[in-house]
Amino acid sequence: MRITTRVSLAAVVLVLISIALGAATLFSWMVNETHFDRPTAQFDEFADRVEALPGVSDVQHERWVEAPLFVDPISWVGVDVEQEHLPGLLAELCASAHPEAISWSIDVAAAAGGETSLHSQTDSSRRSLSGGVCPSFGFDAVPLVDALDAVVPGLAVQPSIWENGRFALVSIAEAPNGYLHLLPLVENTEALLAAAGLEQDQELEINSTTLGASILPGQQEPYLVLLTELAERHEVSFFWADGGGTPIDGVERVNITAPASQHSAIESAIGASGLHIADFPVEFQEP
Repeated sequence: MRITTRVSLAAVVLVLISIALGAATLFSWMVNETHFDRPTAQFDEFADRVEALPGVSDVQHERWVEAPLFVDPISWVGVDVEQEHLPGLLAELCASAHPEAISWSIDVAAAAGGETSLHSQTDSSRRSLSGGVCPSFGFDAVPLVDALDAVVPGLAVQPSIWENGRFALVSIAEAPNGYLHLLPLVENTEALLAAAGLEQDQELEINSTTLGASILPGQQEPYLVLLTELAERHEVSFFWADGGGTPIDGVERVNITAPASQHSAIESAIGASGLHIADFPVEFQEP
């Protein structure tokens, strides 16, 4: 009787350990958003047809499910396309009869040597919000790509719609030597909003490793004047101003990298700018 009880207890312990290990594994899959491939011949054939389109190359595709349900597959396709062939690519995709929704990453090689990285709107699982094959970016992709190619030729940019509907232009490349090369984005804020098919009363956030600024309606010219003055007269190499989202500690501020000898003049210039950041505290870092 005792032996039977011991065996039963050991079996129960083993079962409990197995359940705990299984739950821990499942939890790790959920936290890491582990992909479990669910390829289909139909999806593979669709990707092959996309790669055969003019100007399209380097097509990658994935179809997967995630824990804990392992159902309702998510499909994603990434492509490179030449700028002149972007309209044709989008027209073909939007006319497709493929039955499943697809999220898209489209890297556009611009005529002037830059790159625009387009990503369709998705939820946190990268599932397409459009519910179909036709990419939905939240803005007019083709005229915006053309405008960026004209305004900042040679620059790599990722346009996005962020939280609260904010329109952002993210400079992808590292820029260790300041932000002057990004000022055409500030100078052409209104034109870029128009090209994207967005209202002029919308803010534009410019985001890079050396510049972070939210250009509010009517602030294009004064923000351009301030940033130019700070870089050219006061040796500012890094400028980051809160105002587009919610600061981590709840305090909006301006962060700047500049020599100590310029700090007082920089604070005066910001305070006299008339911008929404004029009263923000300024924090400095030495170059």
